[in-house]
Amino acid sequence: MHELEKELLENFNIKINSISNYRDMFIASTDNGKRLIKISTLKPDRINFISEVKEYLFNNGFENIDRNIYSNTGCPSITFNDQTVYISKYIEGRECNLDSRDETIKCSRLLAKMHRASKGCIFSENSSARSELGRLPSCYRKRLDEIKKLKKNAQKGKLKFDSLMCRHVDYFYELGEKAISMLDTSDYFELVEDAEKIRNISHHDFNHHNIFVQNDELYLINFEYCCYDLKIYDLVNLLRRKMRKCEWNINEAAIILNEYCKIESLCESELELMKIMLMFPQKFWRVINKYYNSRKGWSEQNYISRLQEVIDEIQYLKVFLDKFSAI
Repeated sequence: MHELEKELLENFNIKINSISNYRDMFIASTDNGKRLIKISTLKPDRINFISEVKEYLFNNGFENIDRNIYSNTGCPSITFNDQTVYISKYIEGRECNLDSRDETIKCSRLLAKMHRASKGCIFSENSSARSELGRLPSCYRKRLDEIKKLKKNAQKGKLKFDSLMCRHVDYFYELGEKAISMLDTSDYFELVEDAEKIRNISHHDFNHHNIFVQNDELYLINFEYCCYDLKIYDLVNLLRRKMRKCEWNINEAAIILNEYCKIESLCESELELMKIMLMFPQKFWRVINKYYNSRKGWSEQNYISRLQEVIDEIQYLKVFLDKFSAI
């Protein structure tokens, strides 16, 4: 750590007084206040893009973000021991609480303001931008194929998770097929064409862990996954998180959408696509994929509980999707 501190002092003129672990990063107390230090496998050109996105947002009035700190040579990162090191402003506060309607409303407004400020975002030749535009159909097909493959794993297994998965996998697979079929006849690619012209940014990790509350104001942090994509990707993420806390209450969804639309409009095609995205068995895929392909972090019982949560949502999601088009 001493060698890293020396590099940071030389490249960023940052003198570290103390340092502590924070998630997979470090919080450093410096002469210029607290800073967040990240050691990453991301390439410098990717960090350049992330930093340029943040600066574009800031310059367009979206200032509640964790701006990157630039080095003495004007770069947002340095290379240290074959890894990329970058520093951002540390946002004091707490994670937002989606159990609170008021904070959920603020999240929706925050997201709309970010999308509005991101329009027209361009990057320099030193940046590596990422685009997810047009990739949704292939992504869904790949995940459905993985569900089919993992079904075979479950049929060979003898544990409780295997049995639970086998009893419900066909339902979720058919739901995924229905979502893909609806996606094929939707206006998805027309929306992609429009987004390519508008050039708006998606945060792509919009959840309560990355939304901090400080003095009643919300701050959006951790743009590591930001990319060009449809703005509704982030909005669907917010809806999923909130709906799982209120048994997919359509009235709570309407509040989120209405607040968003006060700042950034949504067309009928976007709302229809959101319904398709909410229909796709994303969480079912995520839980079984993690169980059979990584098995890290959770106990067997924890995996069973997570899968049971998805199963328990079936009845609420059916009602929700029936009512969604009427919002």
